[in-house]
Amino acid sequence: MFPIPYAGLPAVADRLVEILDQRGRPLLLMSKQAAVARNMPHCVALVSLRDRGGRQWLTRRRQHKPDKRQYLDFSARGQVLAGEARASAAARLLEETLGLPDTQPALHAALPPLAFEGARRGMLFTAVQRGGQEPCRAEGMFVDKDELAGLAEHFADLLSPCLLWCVQNGYV
Repeated sequence: MFPIPYAGLPAVADRLVEILDQRGRPLLLMSKQAAVARNMPHCVALVSLRDRGGRQWLTRRRQHKPDKRQYLDFSARGQVLAGEARASAAARLLEETLGLPDTQPALHAALPPLAFEGARRGMLFTAVQRGGQEPCRAEGMFVDKDELAGLAEHFADLLSPCLLWCVQNGYV
């Protein structure tokens, strides 16, 4: 686990997120579940893992909806924990989701608030796959830019809403 600057919270810090004000500054702490349920603004890290050829890893995920439809999404995504640096969150998510330790993601873009993402503020990171490392914990595939554009154009229903929006607006 990465160090948390809030004194006295280590036992619960992995379940808390920072609720943000209108300028994106931390305002208060709240549980992850309560923040989502109340549609409170908090930060989410999205990570695009690329191989040396520039292909992007798409992770297959299940929606948290009754139909349980699968879709392709960013390599890793998740909430930034209370007191956690956004880049540290991106590195943690790569390790938790794909089993890739010691990966150094770089900030690619701060996404505008997106209606379909609720009150989450997305920070998009890019990481390059190191030689010999293969994503081992998540099912997915590498696609090049043309394949991703083709998926967005012809099979948009296979992509997560956020990934689709990022492809259509030139973020990935």
